[in-house]
Amino acid sequence: MVLSTSAALIVFAIDSVMPPTVQVAMLYAVVVLLNLRAPDPRAVLAVAILCSVLAWVDGLATHRGSEDTAWLINTALVVGMIWVATFLVHRYMVVARSWIEQSVKELEDTNYALDQSAIVARTDPRGLIRYANDKFCEIAKYSREELIGRDHRIINSGYHPKAFIRELWDTISGGRIWKGELRNRAKDGIIYWVDTTIVPFLDDQGRPYQYMAIRYDITERKRSEDLLREQAALARLGEMAAVVAHEVKNPLAGIRGALQVISARMPAESRDRPVIADILARLDSLNEMVQDLLLFARPRAPRLARVPIGALIEATAMLLKKDPHLAQVEVIVRGGEQTVEADAELLQIVFSNLLLNAAQAMSGHGTVTVAVERHDGRCDVIFHDTGPGMPPEVRERMFEPFFTTKHRGTGLGLSTAKRLVEQHRGEMRGECPPGGGTRIVVSLAADTPDTQAQAVAAQPGPPVAP
Repeated sequence: MVLSTSAALIVFAIDSVMPPTVQVAMLYAVVVLLNLRAPDPRAVLAVAILCSVLAWVDGLATHRGSEDTAWLINTALVVGMIWVATFLVHRYMVVARSWIEQSVKELEDTNYALDQSAIVARTDPRGLIRYANDKFCEIAKYSREELIGRDHRIINSGYHPKAFIRELWDTISGGRIWKGELRNRAKDGIIYWVDTTIVPFLDDQGRPYQYMAIRYDITERKRSEDLLREQAALARLGEMAAVVAHEVKNPLAGIRGALQVISARMPAESRDRPVIADILARLDSLNEMVQDLLLFARPRAPRLARVPIGALIEATAMLLKKDPHLAQVEVIVRGGEQTVEADAELLQIVFSNLLLNAAQAMSGHGTVTVAVERHDGRCDVIFHDTGPGMPPEVRERMFEPFFTTKHRGTGLGLSTAKRLVEQHRGEMRGECPPGGGTRIVVSLAADTPDTQAQAVAAQPGPPVAP
């Protein structure tokens, strides 16, 4: 507005000193055209009025007292041109503003749709987060304030090797788009997978000045893929288990029987009797490993009945305490009056594995607290030991078959327990609370309050594994 006013006054000053034959007043139309990018259409109207007034004032001042009326026509033409230019400028501004508003609306709608379905983050060239949408905050469990100014190492799960991350950075810093799958860790420790596309925005020199990462949560898809792979592996394991049962288990029984006969025929003072006893112990250990493999590969279908949880846990603890290595472990049961529809024998295998694992984690000394709680039609059995807990890399693989941190064992205890719980349409999860120790939660379908009293009355004694 100030520039247009100054230009109009300059044209007026030049026109006032130039001879009438020089039509300097035509430049008023150019002054109006200078307002093509004015933010307010009213500014164009104000400049047009000013230019019109100046044109008439200049005409009146120049031809005052003259009988020639041609200047009236010329001035009218100049004013007409001013308002034609004003109309064009105003029309351009209306069309441009409409187009800009439509473009902004489309951009806002696109951003809204993207924010509803994708995890979006924008970073500077150093990788520091400058923008995080609501979905990013939701899945990462961090507030926007906690994310802004940090880099993506805040959600790094440590799963991907350094070479993988280096290749990612080499790609985007070179101005190329990177696509791939990343495993991240939320603030509460939950692992999630994202299908990621990182787009670098380049300046005039072709160097990235910011990056935009667009991610989609694929955790369920990865879980389904893992389940399919696990089912395929279990199918192959089942075939192998049948061979093991025939080719290994039966010969083991024959070898053990023969050694028992030989041992019985030896004199009591024979120096070979301890050797035979050690061989028998090793055969028993091998037989237990084969039995674990068979149970994991081909568990039988549950025979459901109402089972009082507290009594079953106490009976299982009594069996474990007969082992002298576990006699110093105290098991405390709280809220054990709940009953569930389950197979008592299979459920006892689950509880036995969990208690044994907790006792071994505490090196045979400590306390295992078992809390039985009812939540929304579910019965949660929570095992909490006083051991050292598990590091993240172990916790992530705790239910993986054949994974173990012990010097001996098959690594099938927790995976077998988890599979048996899932056969009961339940679920099992592991946690490491801040206070220490390990907490395993077994969630089962609970009986209604009416059937619980009937179950307790029908089963006065705790079920015990054969």
